[in-house]
Amino acid sequence: MMSAQASAISQKSSQRYRTERQIAVIAANVFLIIYIILALYPLFMMFLNSFKSDSEILSNPAYMPQKWTLESYQAIFKYHGGLWRNFVNSAIVSTSSTVVAVFFAAMAAFAFAKYTFKGRDLLFALLLATMMVPGEITVPTLYIIFSKLGWLNTYQGLIVPTLTSVFGLFMIRQYMLSVPTALIEAARIDGASHWQLFWNIMVPTSSPVLGAFAIIHFLGVWNSYLWPLVVTNKRDIQPIMVVLPNMTDPIIGFLPVWGTIMAGCVLATLPIIIVFIAFQDKFMSGVVVGAVKG
Repeated sequence: MMSAQASAISQKSSQRYRTERQIAVIAANVFLIIYIILALYPLFMMFLNSFKSDSEILSNPAYMPQKWTLESYQAIFKYHGGLWRNFVNSAIVSTSSTVVAVFFAAMAAFAFAKYTFKGRDLLFALLLATMMVPGEITVPTLYIIFSKLGWLNTYQGLIVPTLTSVFGLFMIRQYMLSVPTALIEAARIDGASHWQLFWNIMVPTSSPVLGAFAIIHFLGVWNSYLWPLVVTNKRDIQPIMVVLPNMTDPIIGFLPVWGTIMAGCVLATLPIIIVFIAFQDKFMSGVVVGAVKG
């Protein structure tokens, strides 16, 4: 009798657990669907509006185009001589910054992860503390320094401030801590130099996190707006993200050309999508690498 009652109670508990779990899964899926819709809707409308004329965007901003046209994409090639120079500027700045930033962050991370020196932990803590300082605070000081150096409206003025990343240092260091120290010691016994330890052992071993940080850094520099806006005022040197929001009718002068802006945004988004799709495996494998403990 007692066994039958216990079995019935167990079945009811199991059924209630399955029901609650199903409700939780359905609720989570509904939340995710709503979140995805809200996240993709602006991109979808940007894509649709790029096929509208400037006049139609003002009268029909949130619906399907009444008349599909490519005049906005054609205008990109004609606007002030074309925007290709600005796309090239963004590519040069983002690529150069990413290559150097990954190299610097990897070298610093290797030192903090595998070497012991006086004040190491204090220095690392101070570097992490700088992440709590808003970047906007440093803009006036950097502008004055770069102005005295003559670096306004130059590539180095756009690239140099982005070459060091404390976030990248932290991210890569946490991954390198998981690399067995015995591997380093074995290479030292074989006569490997400091550079060989870094380049031949740590870099190949840490390639997932290096790839993930490279993608994150590239996207951040490509989408950067405030600093390029401050340090450049010549259109020939400005990145595409600075030019797009300030595009106006070349004849009237003050009226935004929304169709051309939307088309430019679509084209400016393509490199980001291509980079992410090409390296999404490294990105996803390195996203949680900051939680790795040595």
